[in-house]
This record gives sequence, structure tokens and C-alpha cells, in this order.
Amino acid sequence: MGADQMKSREVRAWLVRKGLRNKDVAEALGCDSSLVSHFLSGRKKSKRVAKHLAGLGCPAKLLGIKEAA
Repeated sequence: MGADQMKSREVRAWLVRKGLRNKDVAEALGCDSSLVSHFLSGRKKSKRVAKHLAGLGCPAKLLGIKEAA
């Protein structure tokens, strides 16, 4: 299993622990849930999704973004 797959699983597990679904994230962002799904699987990059998840408390290192100083 590659590093990206590991991160994807960890982010998905984080969402489950927080009681969030792809649909919840998508609704908060006003986008389609497929964008969130594609982001989580690594098929698409989305700064918007990453920043939103980071804002909810998901570790930035799992999202591939820099932590705010």
C-alpha cells in the first residue's frame, strides 16, 4: 500500500471518528460529494477541500498541506 493510500485511509478514518460523511463535507463547501470522494482517493487535488478538513481539525500532514504557523 502506497503512502497516499495510507493517508487516504487515515483521513477517511478521521471523518468516521468525527461522525462526518463525504456528503456533509460537500454540503458545507457547496460542492458535489464526488469532489470530496475524488480528493480522498487521491484522484483529484482540492485546496478547498483540504483547507476545510484542516479547519475541522484533520491533521494537515494527512491532507498534504502545510500547517498554519
